[in-house]
Amino acid sequence: MNEEKKRPMPRKPVPSKNQTEKPQTTNSQLQTETMEVHHHPNVEKKGLKEYILEGLMIFLAVIMGFIAENIREGISENRRAAEFAHSYYEDIKNDTAQLHKLIKFSKHKIAACDSTIASFHLPDSRHNDTIIYSEGQVVTNVYPFHSSSGSYEQIKSSGSLRFFKQKIINLMNEYDLQTKSITAREDIDMKFIIEQAIPFFGTVYNTEVSYDFRFGSTTTHELYVSDRSLITKRLLINKIIAAKLFRMRAMQEYVKLLKISDSVLTELKTEYNLKDE
Repeated sequence: MNEEKKRPMPRKPVPSKNQTEKPQTTNSQLQTETMEVHHHPNVEKKGLKEYILEGLMIFLAVIMGFIAENIREGISENRRAAEFAHSYYEDIKNDTAQLHKLIKFSKHKIAACDSTIASFHLPDSRHNDTIIYSEGQVVTNVYPFHSSSGSYEQIKSSGSLRFFKQKIINLMNEYDLQTKSITAREDIDMKFIIEQAIPFFGTVYNTEVSYDFRFGSTTTHELYVSDRSLITKRLLINKIIAAKLFRMRAMQEYVKLLKISDSVLTELKTEYNLKDE
């Protein structure tokens, strides 16, 4: 019994190196086989026609986008043009109303010049100083034209003239040039009245009376004439005639501008379906 107990246990055989590495080799082969199963599918190559078709579709998409953007900009520009046209139309109407008043004023001033000159041609004994004073103060009146150019200046400064048809642009530019011509003409007229006519009349007639007649119809001041000499009378007539001529020339400019304004209003009404409010 003791011998059996002391007998050593049999050792398990140790696998050799080749036997140990064999499973690893088997596993590597399995992985390789597995990887070989997941191969990339064969892709069919595109033909020339397909490439041309794709390129054509991209080209058409770009062109359609460009056309859509142009349409959108066109709609926006037309809307802005209509807004500017309405504003400009109202400015021209305001100018037209002012021009009619200026023409009426000019006719009244020309008539006053004629009446005053006729009085000076009468003998001194027949002079009506009341008429000379009342009509004479009209000779020195001024009424400058103030164009409503705000809309036109905004259209120009914003580069929006391109929104309008060329015919309308030409009329707008012509109207602007004519308003500047009127301003230049009236500057000459006003300079003459302020620097020459009024100072000279003030040396002959009572300015207080002229003031009363300008802002009313009666006066309590003396209607004196400080110099009734022939040379003074002639100088007065010459200055009154100059004032008349300035006013006649200005009235011609007003009529010319009215004709242009009528053309502008007609074109704007037709193009943008504008109506008088």
